[in-house]
Amino acid sequence: MLKISKNASLVISKVLTVLFFVVLICSTVILPHFVQLIAPAAVRPLGLRDGVLIMAAGYLILLFAMLADVLLFRLLSLVHRGEVFTVKAVALIRGVSWCAIAVSIVFLLVTWYYLIAIVLSFTAVLLGLCLRVVKNVVEEATAIKAENDLTV
Repeated sequence: MLKISKNASLVISKVLTVLFFVVLICSTVILPHFVQLIAPAAVRPLGLRDGVLIMAAGYLILLFAMLADVLLFRLLSLVHRGEVFTVKAVALIRGVSWCAIAVSIVFLLVTWYYLIAIVLSFTAVLLGLCLRVVKNVVEEATAIKAENDLTV
């Protein structure tokens, strides 16, 4: 299996994180045009037009995705400096996991109108839960490291 150096992996991860942020910014511009293509003008049970709901959900999801992307970039910067098992790293992972869970809640709310969104909601919850587990592991490792640093 192909294995690349640690530094090359970090650079690739940072570049992909920045590229993803650019895609998210472009998505905020494209979203209204996309909604016009996919949302019919029909009014749903609560009196909301499909487009309004999709736009609101879309912008909320983009907001949480941008926040998570920034947190991931900051986490990669910590990894680059060798500050992996720190309270700051744990906080960044925690933030990313909460962003994923927030996205899942937005998708869950949209399932009232679009049943397919439940699949996306479950996917985002799974991602959030995986990140919570990773956060707990890193948090425990940070505590063990701090205890070992105090030992002579």
